[in-house]
Amino acid sequence: MQPTHARLVLLTSCLLLVGCTKETVRPCDLWTASAVVSGRVTNPSGAAIVDAAVDVQFTMTGRCDTAADWVFPRRDTTDANGNYSAELVLGNASGIRCVRVTEVGTGASVQGEVEFVGGCYDTRPPGQLSVDLVIAR
Repeated sequence: MQPTHARLVLLTSCLLLVGCTKETVRPCDLWTASAVVSGRVTNPSGAAIVDAAVDVQFTMTGRCDTAADWVFPRRDTTDANGNYSAELVLGNASGIRCVRVTEVGTGASVQGEVEFVGGCYDTRPPGQLSVDLVIAR
């Protein structure tokens, strides 16, 4: 074996060994699924509740009939019309999840389900859920 050929074999062997032991991140591994939950907070007569703190939580797995393991809430404050909106990010998973919206001051809450959309080849916009909350204040 000539010295140049031996170097080529050694270099190729080293590259193969490094390539086999080093984990690489593929572009399709770097995605997150998301959903947008929005709605309006009103009193029983339909008047907007302004500056109400609203927590929006979701479950990591499952629908509302099996809801458990609530993820830390995303907090928003209602605007002059009583509207709120929160974008939720699930991570490297997708599917339908249970969402709970709670008005912090009264503890009043309501649940719904939304599809978290995402993935390497999924180009759809985030799932949308509208949840209105009526509270007595």
